[in-house]
Amino acid sequence: MLDSLGLSTAEEALYQTLIEVSPITAADLERLAGPQAALCARLQELGLVTRLPEDPPRYAAVAPSMGLDTLISARSRALTAARGRIAGLSAAFHRAGTERDAAGLVEVVIGRQAVNDRFEQLQRETHRSIRVFDAPPYAGVIGENAREFDLLARGVNYRVLYDRKAMELPGALTVVTDYITAGEQARVGEVPMKLVLNDRPTAIVPLRHDLHLVESALVVHDPTLLEALGALFEMNWQRAVPLGVRQGQARLPEERSPADAHEDLLPLLISGLTDAAIGAQLGWSVRTVRRRVQAMMVQLDAQTRFQAGYQAVLRGWLR
Repeated sequence: MLDSLGLSTAEEALYQTLIEVSPITAADLERLAGPQAALCARLQELGLVTRLPEDPPRYAAVAPSMGLDTLISARSRALTAARGRIAGLSAAFHRAGTERDAAGLVEVVIGRQAVNDRFEQLQRETHRSIRVFDAPPYAGVIGENAREFDLLARGVNYRVLYDRKAMELPGALTVVTDYITAGEQARVGEVPMKLVLNDRPTAIVPLRHDLHLVESALVVHDPTLLEALGALFEMNWQRAVPLGVRQGQARLPEERSPADAHEDLLPLLISGLTDAAIGAQLGWSVRTVRRRVQAMMVQLDAQTRFQAGYQAVLRGWLR
Protein backbone atom coordinates (compact mmCIF):
# COMPACT_ATOMS: atom_id res chain seq x y z
CA MET A 1 0.00 0.00 0.00
CA LEU A 2 2.80 2.42 0.90
CA ASP A 3 5.29 1.18 -1.68
CA SER A 4 4.70 4.38 -3.66
CA LEU A 5 6.36 6.20 -0.75
CA GLY A 6 9.39 3.93 -0.82
CA LEU A 7 8.37 1.45 1.89
CA SER A 8 8.76 -2.27 1.34
CA THR A 9 6.06 -4.68 2.49
CA ALA A 10 8.20 -5.72 5.46
CA GLU A 11 8.90 -2.12 6.47
CA GLU A 12 5.23 -1.22 6.29
CA ALA A 13 4.32 -4.27 8.40
CA LEU A 14 6.90 -3.32 11.07
CA TYR A 15 5.63 0.28 11.11
CA GLN A 16 2.10 -1.06 11.63
CA THR A 17 3.32 -3.21 14.52
CA LEU A 18 5.16 -0.33 16.18
CA ILE A 19 2.07 1.88 15.90
CA GLU A 20 0.15 -0.75 17.85
CA VAL A 21 2.75 -1.65 20.56
CA SER A 22 5.29 1.20 20.84
CA PRO A 23 7.22 2.23 22.72
CA ILE A 24 8.94 -1.13 22.87
CA THR A 25 12.48 -2.33 23.51
CA ALA A 26 14.48 -4.09 20.84
CA ALA A 27 14.42 -7.31 22.87
CA ASP A 28 10.65 -7.23 23.29
CA LEU A 29 10.20 -6.41 19.61
CA GLU A 30 12.39 -9.36 18.65
CA ARG A 31 10.35 -11.69 20.85
CA LEU A 32 7.20 -10.32 19.23
CA ALA A 33 8.19 -10.17 15.56
CA GLY A 34 11.66 -11.69 15.18
CA PRO A 35 14.92 -9.87 14.35
CA GLN A 36 14.00 -6.34 13.24
CA ALA A 37 17.15 -4.27 13.85
CA ALA A 38 17.84 -3.55 10.18
CA LEU A 39 14.22 -2.62 9.45
CA CYS A 40 14.07 -0.39 12.51
CA ALA A 41 17.17 1.42 11.30
CA ARG A 42 15.57 1.90 7.89
CA LEU A 43 12.37 3.28 9.41
CA GLN A 44 14.47 5.69 11.48
CA GLU A 45 16.12 6.93 8.27
CA LEU A 46 12.68 7.52 6.77
CA GLY A 47 11.56 9.45 9.86
CA LEU A 48 8.83 6.98 10.78
CA VAL A 49 10.42 5.62 13.97
CA THR A 50 12.27 7.37 16.78
CA ARG A 51 14.70 5.79 19.29
CA LEU A 52 14.00 6.93 22.83
CA PRO A 53 17.20 7.63 24.91
CA GLU A 54 16.43 5.20 27.72
CA ASP A 55 18.18 2.21 29.22
CA PRO A 56 17.46 -0.08 27.56
CA PRO A 57 16.47 2.13 24.60
CA ARG A 58 12.96 1.82 23.24
CA TYR A 59 11.53 2.38 19.76
CA ALA A 60 8.39 4.41 19.15
CA ALA A 61 6.41 5.02 15.95
CA VAL A 62 6.17 8.60 14.72
CA ALA A 63 2.58 9.71 14.11
CA PRO A 64 1.53 8.91 10.52
CA SER A 65 0.19 12.44 10.07
CA MET A 66 3.73 13.67 10.58
CA GLY A 67 6.02 10.88 9.31
CA LEU A 68 4.07 9.86 6.22
CA ASP A 69 3.23 13.44 5.28
CA THR A 70 6.96 14.15 5.31
CA LEU A 71 7.53 11.25 2.89
CA ILE A 72 4.69 12.45 0.66
CA SER A 73 6.17 15.94 0.54
CA ALA A 74 9.58 14.53 -0.36
CA ARG A 75 8.07 12.42 -3.14
CA SER A 76 6.16 15.45 -4.46
CA ARG A 77 9.37 17.44 -4.65
CA ALA A 78 11.07 14.54 -6.45
CA LEU A 79 8.20 14.28 -8.94
CA THR A 80 8.32 18.02 -9.57
CA ALA A 81 12.03 17.77 -10.27
CA ALA A 82 11.39 14.77 -12.55
CA ARG A 83 8.79 16.74 -14.51
CA GLY A 84 11.31 19.50 -15.00
CA ARG A 85 13.84 16.98 -16.25
CA ILE A 86 11.27 15.48 -18.63
CA ALA A 87 10.50 18.92 -20.03
CA GLY A 88 14.21 19.48 -20.66
CA LEU A 89 14.60 16.11 -22.35
CA SER A 90 11.50 16.72 -24.48
CA ALA A 91 12.85 20.04 -25.65
CA ALA A 92 16.13 18.38 -26.59
CA PHE A 93 14.26 15.61 -28.41
CA HIS A 94 12.25 18.07 -30.50
CA ARG A 95 15.34 20.14 -31.28
CA ALA A 96 17.06 17.00 -32.50
CA GLY A 97 13.96 16.04 -34.48
CA THR A 98 14.15 19.19 -36.55
CA GLU A 99 17.64 18.19 -37.61
CA ARG A 100 16.72 14.69 -38.79
CA ASP A 101 16.64 14.11 -42.52
CA ALA A 102 13.65 12.60 -44.29
CA ALA A 103 15.07 9.07 -44.00
CA GLY A 104 14.67 9.28 -40.23
CA LEU A 105 10.91 9.56 -40.67
CA VAL A 106 10.61 6.22 -42.47
CA GLU A 107 11.78 2.94 -40.91
CA VAL A 108 12.70 -0.17 -42.86
CA VAL A 109 11.56 -3.42 -41.22
CA ILE A 110 13.08 -6.66 -42.50
CA GLY A 111 11.66 -10.15 -41.89
CA ARG A 112 8.17 -11.60 -41.87
CA GLN A 113 8.02 -11.79 -38.05
CA ALA A 114 9.27 -8.22 -37.71
CA VAL A 115 6.56 -7.03 -40.12
CA ASN A 116 3.89 -8.90 -38.12
CA ASP A 117 5.23 -7.42 -34.87
CA ARG A 118 5.05 -3.86 -36.19
CA PHE A 119 1.52 -4.49 -37.45
CA GLU A 120 0.54 -5.66 -33.96
CA GLN A 121 2.20 -2.58 -32.44
CA LEU A 122 0.36 -0.28 -34.85
CA GLN A 123 -2.95 -1.81 -33.79
CA ARG A 124 -2.14 -1.57 -30.07
CA GLU A 125 -1.31 2.13 -30.43
CA THR A 126 -4.60 2.92 -32.20
CA HIS A 127 -7.17 5.03 -30.35
CA ARG A 128 -10.02 5.67 -32.79
CA SER A 129 -9.59 4.33 -36.33
CA ILE A 130 -7.63 2.12 -38.70
CA ARG A 131 -7.74 2.17 -42.50
CA VAL A 132 -6.52 -0.82 -44.51
CA PHE A 133 -5.81 -1.73 -48.12
CA ASP A 134 -6.05 -5.53 -47.98
CA ALA A 135 -4.51 -7.63 -50.74
CA PRO A 136 -2.38 -10.76 -51.06
CA PRO A 137 0.33 -11.78 -50.38
CA TYR A 138 0.06 -11.82 -46.58
CA ALA A 139 2.81 -11.76 -43.96
CA GLY A 140 0.60 -13.95 -41.77
CA VAL A 141 -2.47 -16.09 -42.31
CA ILE A 142 -5.63 -14.39 -43.54
CA GLY A 143 -8.24 -14.29 -40.81
CA GLU A 144 -5.81 -14.61 -37.88
CA ASN A 145 -5.91 -10.96 -36.80
CA ALA A 146 -7.57 -11.54 -33.42
CA ARG A 147 -6.48 -8.07 -32.32
CA GLU A 148 -9.03 -6.52 -34.70
CA PHE A 149 -11.92 -8.19 -32.88
CA ASP A 150 -10.66 -6.77 -29.56
CA LEU A 151 -10.36 -3.26 -30.98
CA LEU A 152 -13.75 -3.43 -32.69
CA ALA A 153 -15.28 -4.40 -29.34
CA ARG A 154 -13.62 -1.30 -27.81
CA GLY A 155 -15.20 0.92 -30.47
CA VAL A 156 -12.23 1.36 -32.81
CA ASN A 157 -13.42 2.04 -36.36
CA TYR A 158 -11.99 -0.31 -38.99
CA ARG A 159 -12.41 0.50 -42.68
CA VAL A 160 -10.95 -2.20 -44.93
CA LEU A 161 -10.82 -2.07 -48.71
CA TYR A 162 -10.32 -5.60 -50.03
CA ASP A 163 -8.73 -6.23 -53.38
CA ARG A 164 -10.75 -8.50 -55.66
CA LYS A 165 -7.87 -10.98 -55.69
CA ALA A 166 -8.20 -11.33 -51.91
CA MET A 167 -11.85 -12.31 -52.37
CA GLU A 168 -10.79 -15.16 -54.66
CA LEU A 169 -8.78 -16.92 -51.93
CA PRO A 170 -10.45 -20.03 -50.46
CA GLY A 171 -12.47 -19.13 -47.39
CA ALA A 172 -11.91 -15.40 -47.80
CA LEU A 173 -15.60 -14.46 -47.76
CA THR A 174 -16.12 -16.46 -44.57
CA VAL A 175 -13.27 -14.59 -42.89
CA VAL A 176 -14.57 -11.22 -44.07
CA THR A 177 -18.05 -12.15 -42.85
CA ASP A 178 -16.70 -12.60 -39.32
CA TYR A 179 -15.01 -9.19 -39.39
CA ILE A 180 -18.09 -7.42 -40.78
CA THR A 181 -20.31 -9.09 -38.19
CA ALA A 182 -17.96 -7.77 -35.48
CA GLY A 183 -18.32 -4.22 -36.84
CA GLU A 184 -15.78 -3.81 -39.63
CA GLN A 185 -16.74 -1.57 -42.55
CA ALA A 186 -15.67 -3.46 -45.67
CA ARG A 187 -15.57 -2.66 -49.37
CA VAL A 188 -14.17 -4.39 -52.42
CA GLY A 189 -12.43 -2.77 -55.37
CA GLU A 190 -9.07 -2.02 -56.91
CA VAL A 191 -6.29 -1.80 -54.32
CA PRO A 192 -3.19 0.07 -55.54
CA MET A 193 -0.95 -1.22 -52.73
CA LYS A 194 -1.06 -2.89 -49.33
CA LEU A 195 -1.49 -0.33 -46.55
CA VAL A 196 -2.31 -0.10 -42.85
CA LEU A 197 -2.84 3.43 -41.49
CA ASN A 198 -3.88 4.33 -37.94
CA ASP A 199 -4.74 7.59 -36.18
CA ARG A 200 -1.43 7.95 -34.31
CA PRO A 201 -0.71 8.54 -37.22
CA THR A 202 1.55 5.74 -38.46
CA ALA A 203 1.43 3.67 -41.63
CA ILE A 204 2.90 0.36 -42.80
CA VAL A 205 3.41 -0.39 -46.49
CA PRO A 206 5.33 -3.27 -48.06
CA LEU A 207 8.85 -2.51 -49.25
CA ARG A 208 8.89 -5.46 -51.62
CA HIS A 209 7.38 -8.90 -51.76
CA ASP A 210 7.43 -12.04 -53.83
CA LEU A 211 4.48 -14.08 -54.95
CA HIS A 212 3.85 -15.69 -51.58
CA LEU A 213 5.18 -13.69 -48.60
CA VAL A 214 5.67 -10.16 -47.34
CA GLU A 215 9.30 -10.08 -46.19
CA SER A 216 9.90 -6.36 -45.61
CA ALA A 217 7.97 -3.16 -45.00
CA LEU A 218 8.24 0.58 -44.51
CA VAL A 219 6.93 2.11 -41.29
CA VAL A 220 6.01 5.69 -42.15
CA HIS A 221 6.01 8.55 -39.62
CA ASP A 222 6.48 11.50 -41.97
CA PRO A 223 3.37 13.74 -41.80
CA THR A 224 3.47 14.64 -45.49
CA LEU A 225 3.63 11.01 -46.60
CA LEU A 226 0.92 10.03 -44.13
CA GLU A 227 -1.39 12.74 -45.45
CA ALA A 228 -0.82 11.52 -49.00
CA LEU A 229 -1.50 7.90 -48.00
CA GLY A 230 -4.69 8.95 -46.23
CA ALA A 231 -5.89 10.81 -49.33
CA LEU A 232 -5.09 7.77 -51.49
CA PHE A 233 -7.16 5.56 -49.22
CA GLU A 234 -10.16 7.91 -49.20
CA MET A 235 -10.12 8.24 -52.99
CA ASN A 236 -10.16 4.48 -53.51
CA TRP A 237 -12.65 3.94 -50.70
CA GLN A 238 -15.18 6.21 -52.39
CA ARG A 239 -14.88 4.24 -55.63
CA ALA A 240 -15.24 0.81 -54.00
CA VAL A 241 -18.37 -1.28 -53.54
CA PRO A 242 -19.64 -1.83 -49.95
CA LEU A 243 -19.80 -5.35 -48.56
CA GLY A 244 -22.47 -6.49 -46.13
CA VAL A 245 -23.60 -9.72 -44.51
CA ARG A 246 -26.69 -11.47 -45.88
CA GLN A 247 -27.80 -14.98 -44.94
CA GLY A 248 -24.63 -15.44 -42.91
CA GLN A 249 -22.27 -14.56 -45.78
CA ALA A 250 -20.48 -11.39 -46.88
CA ARG A 251 -22.11 -10.00 -50.01
CA LEU A 252 -22.10 -6.90 -52.13
CA PRO A 253 -25.26 -4.72 -51.91
CA GLU A 254 -28.35 -6.87 -52.15
CA GLU A 255 -30.57 -6.89 -55.18
CA ARG A 256 -34.21 -5.89 -54.81
CA SER A 257 -36.03 -8.01 -57.38
CA PRO A 258 -33.74 -10.06 -59.63
CA ALA A 259 -35.00 -13.45 -60.78
CA ASP A 260 -33.75 -16.93 -59.98
CA ALA A 261 -29.98 -17.34 -59.52
CA HIS A 262 -29.26 -13.67 -60.30
CA GLU A 263 -29.77 -12.95 -56.59
CA ASP A 264 -26.40 -14.54 -55.79
CA LEU A 265 -24.71 -14.08 -59.15
CA LEU A 266 -25.11 -10.36 -59.78
CA PRO A 267 -23.33 -8.97 -56.67
CA LEU A 268 -20.28 -11.14 -57.32
CA LEU A 269 -20.28 -10.23 -61.00
CA ILE A 270 -20.46 -6.50 -60.26
CA SER A 271 -17.50 -6.85 -57.88
CA GLY A 272 -15.32 -7.86 -60.82
CA LEU A 273 -14.60 -11.43 -59.73
CA THR A 274 -13.55 -13.88 -62.40
CA ASP A 275 -15.85 -16.67 -63.51
CA ALA A 276 -13.65 -19.16 -61.66
CA ALA A 277 -13.85 -17.13 -58.44
CA ILE A 278 -17.64 -16.74 -58.75
CA GLY A 279 -17.98 -20.48 -59.31
CA ALA A 280 -15.84 -21.20 -56.25
CA GLN A 281 -18.00 -18.97 -54.04
CA LEU A 282 -21.36 -20.29 -55.32
CA GLY A 283 -20.36 -23.91 -55.81
CA TRP A 284 -20.92 -23.76 -59.59
CA SER A 285 -18.75 -24.88 -62.45
CA VAL A 286 -17.21 -22.21 -64.68
CA ARG A 287 -19.49 -23.40 -67.48
CA THR A 288 -22.56 -22.88 -65.27
CA VAL A 289 -21.39 -19.39 -64.32
CA ARG A 290 -20.95 -18.39 -67.96
CA ARG A 291 -24.32 -19.85 -68.94
CA ARG A 292 -26.13 -17.95 -66.19
CA VAL A 293 -24.25 -14.72 -66.90
CA GLN A 294 -25.31 -14.98 -70.52
CA ALA A 295 -28.93 -15.60 -69.52
CA MET A 296 -28.88 -12.57 -67.25
CA MET A 297 -27.42 -10.39 -70.01
CA VAL A 298 -30.23 -11.47 -72.32
CA GLN A 299 -32.79 -10.62 -69.65
CA LEU A 300 -31.22 -7.18 -69.20
CA ASP A 301 -30.82 -6.63 -72.96
CA ALA A 302 -27.08 -6.02 -72.42
CA GLN A 303 -24.23 -6.67 -74.83
CA THR A 304 -21.43 -6.57 -72.23
CA ARG A 305 -21.07 -7.32 -68.53
CA PHE A 306 -20.56 -3.63 -67.86
CA GLN A 307 -23.88 -2.86 -69.53
CA ALA A 308 -25.51 -5.63 -67.49
CA GLY A 309 -24.30 -4.06 -64.28
CA TYR A 310 -25.48 -0.63 -65.40
CA GLN A 311 -28.92 -1.94 -66.33
CA ALA A 312 -29.18 -3.81 -63.04
CA VAL A 313 -28.63 -0.55 -61.15
CA LEU A 314 -31.14 1.33 -63.30
CA ARG A 315 -33.76 -1.33 -62.71
CA GLY A 316 -33.24 -1.27 -58.95
CA TRP A 317 -31.70 -4.74 -58.73
CA LEU A 318 -28.87 -3.26 -56.69
CA ARG A 319 -29.05 -0.63 -53.97
